[in-house]
Formats: sequence, structure tokens, C-alpha cells
Amino acid sequence: MEVEGFDLYPILHKGRIYNIVTGLDMTFREVRAMIDWLADQGAFPADGGGGMEHEPKGPYVCTVEGSVFHVDVQGYEIAVYRRRAAE
Repeated sequence: MEVEGFDLYPILHKGRIYNIVTGLDMTFREVRAMIDWLADQGAFPADGGGGMEHEPKGPYVCTVEGSVFHVDVQGYEIAVYRRRAAE
């Protein structure tokens, strides 16, 4: 699937590769904090497998590094749709 304006960024974080799909410019600190927050929410498969059978509770609204991100998760792929300043 190709979505205009979105790019795919693979990132290695704590021994796992995640794919960040977004049209936003994000810092490494934001991405890593977002992944940690999502992991704390149980967004990723616990078994370390492919994860397609894992149903996350998203979409998620994640507040990290002074911003609020609207994201969706499928396996280890994270789609970041929107960012706004945290209040």
C-alpha cells in the first residue's frame, strides 16, 4: 500500500526492529519515547513473533517529549498520523 506523503523508517530499539510510517519529522528521542510508551501499553506482541495475530487496543494517543502523537500499531509497524503540542 502506498500512501502519498508517508515514508517508512526502520529503527532498531532495544534489540527489536520497528517500522515507523509517517509524513512527520520526528526526532530519535520522540520515536524512542513513543515506542517505550506503546510497549508499556501492550501495543506489541508479547511472544516476539510476527505479531499479525496480536490485536492492539489502538489507535493510541501518546504524549511524549512535549508532543501528543496519534498512532496506530500493527505488529511492529507504527503509523504516526498526527502531532500536536502537549497542553
